[in-house]
Amino acid sequence: MRNAALLIVLALSPVGCSKKDDSTTLAPAATALASSQAAATTKAWHFAIDPKGVTHVDMPGVTEHILGDTSAADGTLDVVPADLSQSRGTIKVDLSTFTTHTFGNSHDAEQTEHARTWLEAVVDGKTNDAMRWATLAIRSIDGASATDLGKVAPTKDGGDDVRTVSMTVHGDMLVHGHQLQKDAPVDVAFHYAPGSPADGVPTKVTVKSRQPLRIVLKDVDVQPRDTVGALTAWTTRLISKVAEFADVTVDLSATPKL
Repeated sequence: MRNAALLIVLALSPVGCSKKDDSTTLAPAATALASSQAAATTKAWHFAIDPKGVTHVDMPGVTEHILGDTSAADGTLDVVPADLSQSRGTIKVDLSTFTTHTFGNSHDAEQTEHARTWLEAVVDGKTNDAMRWATLAIRSIDGASATDLGKVAPTKDGGDDVRTVSMTVHGDMLVHGHQLQKDAPVDVAFHYAPGSPADGVPTKVTVKSRQPLRIVLKDVDVQPRDTVGALTAWTTRLISKVAEFADVTVDLSATPKL
């Protein structure tokens, strides 16, 4: 999904008035999410998320429009071909790989370091496994353009036969130690070798955002931090630069688990 991550993902900061609003209610604290699998009574195909999965992050501030990407992912998808609404999965996006390309010059390296530190994904040059991952556990699916994958007419993409279904996934998201409920409209494309039967297992599944998943960063307590991760004060300059939210789109693929 062009910008899950999270993917599922993400960088810098809270709200914007003369100081960042201390009265804001944070999303509930959490350290992990229960994984999400298809019911054992269903026939499901099991896929592993490509570790090179990408998310794109767009954060428009007052004076600075931050753009960035993550470049690593993890997780699983359980696809129920006879009823796609019963499919489930857990998608993880690696925030320690978040890299900005706001300026297109050497300033991006400094901004990238700040973003990773504010997210506490990388602090003082060390990856923090407790904050590294933004995770989406898919709890339900609705709005599918088709539910029975075998009845979707294939199209051609290069040499592949491709069956594409639009849907909205609903789930729990864990970002920066806080749990949110999120909805993500996506296009899911199932790739097959040419001439494969309708009930065959796809060689690849791709998931792309149809519209951005918005994360209000004050909800997950992202705040200014110094190079060793200690909280620092909001300044007028920071308030004018830092976005209130991150719009995330994903572009992920998955292959059958061995």
